[in-house]
Amino acid sequence: MATNGNLTPKRRAFVRAMLTERDVKAAALAAGIAERTAYRWITDPDVQAAIVEAEGAALTDVTRGLLRLADSAVAALETAMGDKEATASARVRAADIVLTRLLQLRELVTLEDRIAALEGKR
Repeated sequence: MATNGNLTPKRRAFVRAMLTERDVKAAALAAGIAERTAYRWITDPDVQAAIVEAEGAALTDVTRGLLRLADSAVAALETAMGDKEATASARVRAADIVLTRLLQLRELVTLEDRIAALEGKR
């Protein structure tokens, strides 16, 4: 968390707790600070930036984990679609998942291209 280098250790602990706890009150408890202090800190631009940065890093980690599973997931869908002993509904469901995800991926790529063109990056 590059942005939180200027945060105190307690504020860094609070930022970490905000990623794992259900709400500000629980994050305050986990960080060992008063709930009132947590609500004051949550409005601090440095704390807000550190939370956003930490969330981004956590999402990047999750994305990497999902990417590692992608080949296995595709293989499982391919196996399900080709399994002649599986029910027709199971094979159709696997095919539907594949087609749906392909269309979603295509839509995302198209949107990225359009946004980049609007921003003058392509």
